Formats: sequence, structure tokens, C-alpha cells
Amino acid sequence: MPQECSKRVYNFALFPGCLKYFGMKLANMKPDWRILYAITAGAVLVGLLFDLPVLYIAAKPLLMISLALYFASATRGYQRWCTYVMAALAFSWAGDVFLISSDWFIAGLVSFLIAHVFYIIAYQKTGAATGELRPLDVLKFVVYGVVLIWLIYPGLGELLIPVLIYALVLLGMGVWAHKRRGATSAVSFRLVALGAILFAISDGLIAVNKFAWPIPAERILIMSIYMTAQYLIVQGLIKHTEKT
Repeated sequence: MPQECSKRVYNFALFPGCLKYFGMKLANMKPDWRILYAITAGAVLVGLLFDLPVLYIAAKPLLMISLALYFASATRGYQRWCTYVMAALAFSWAGDVFLISSDWFIAGLVSFLIAHVFYIIAYQKTGAATGELRPLDVLKFVVYGVVLIWLIYPGLGELLIPVLIYALVLLGMGVWAHKRRGATSAVSFRLVALGAILFAISDGLIAVNKFAWPIPAERILIMSIYMTAQYLIVQGLIKHTEKT
């Protein structure tokens, strides 16, 4: 009995130390904001799939917030170019919010145009200034742009000039993403380049659906591609900071 009591006293004495140890461990743990982004993306798709507008409207604005938190936590203390990425995500957030309603299409268009400009600046700062741009990189975006405008031209009407300007900036963002080749890590280049391609595809689908003909399950398809594109771009730029 005395021996058992002494063990209990010993264990009780260790308890505060264990609490302090695990408390310090928890304090030092960094939240993985990718989990929040994945949950939010899932909520967006569930809202669209099962026609739950309240869930969709509540979740969509959280996409870029969670992605910005992830980028900020992963690049803390790095170069000034990170500010341009945060600005791109901020205007992407505005575009997401505006495009919840088709009544705010132009505002959404302008928001994403500005987001693309900030992405271009970020690419310039992370390798595009000294990278290698191949003819095929330009050609594929030119062909894509020409075909897209050809498809949607009859339905553009008075939006012809705004859409043309947006298309030029969007395709410029794609080209600039490819101009990082050789000036950053291979992983960073591939992720950002693929993200830019998917971004162009998602925007193209929006244009075709709005100005040409309806696409089956277009909102689920577009949002799936868009959310993947944004994540790949951000993840690729994070990989650039790991290289530097």
C-alpha cells in the first residue's frame, strides 16, 4: 500500500510537467490552412451539387481567405513580391464575391483582371524577368485566345472591348507564368504554369457558357477547375520561396 501511494504521488507530480510539455507543443504547431481551403472547396461543391445556395454563398468567400492565410503562413519573412500575391488573392476574393450574382459580372471581371495583373508582377519577381520563354508557350495561349474569341464573338455585343481586354491580360498571365522556366525550381515552374493554364480554361468556360451556349453542370466544372488553379499557383510560388 505505501508503494502504491508513492506511485500515485509521483504520477500526480508529473502531471503538471506533462501539461506544460504538450501545451508548448500545441503552441508551436502551425495551423495547416490547406485543410480549411479543402473543407471550404468541398462545401462550395456540395452547395452547387445539391442546390444549397446558403452553403454556397457562405463558403465561396472563404476560399481566397483560407488560401491567403496559407500563403502568408508559409512565406512569412520573405521578399516584397509576396505582397503582390496577397493582392492577387484579395482581388480574386472580390471577384468570387461579385460573381456569386450574375448582376455583378462586370465588377467580377474587373476584379479578376486586376488579380491577373498582380500575378504577372509576382511572376516577374519570381523568375520571369530572367527565365526562358519558348515559342510554343506563346503559341498555345494565342491559339486558345483566338479560338475562344471566335466562339463567343457573336454573343459579346457591347461587352466586346471589355472582354477582349480581359482576355489579353488573362493570356498574358499564362505566358508570364511560363516565362519563369529555368529561373526557379522545376516544381515551382510546373505548378504555377499548370495553375495558369487551368485558370485560363476556367475563365474560358465562363465566357462560353455566358456568351455562346450553356455548358452542362457548368458551375461545378468551372469552380472545380478554378479552385485547383488558384491552389496550384499559390503552392508553386511557395515552392519558389523554398528554393530561394
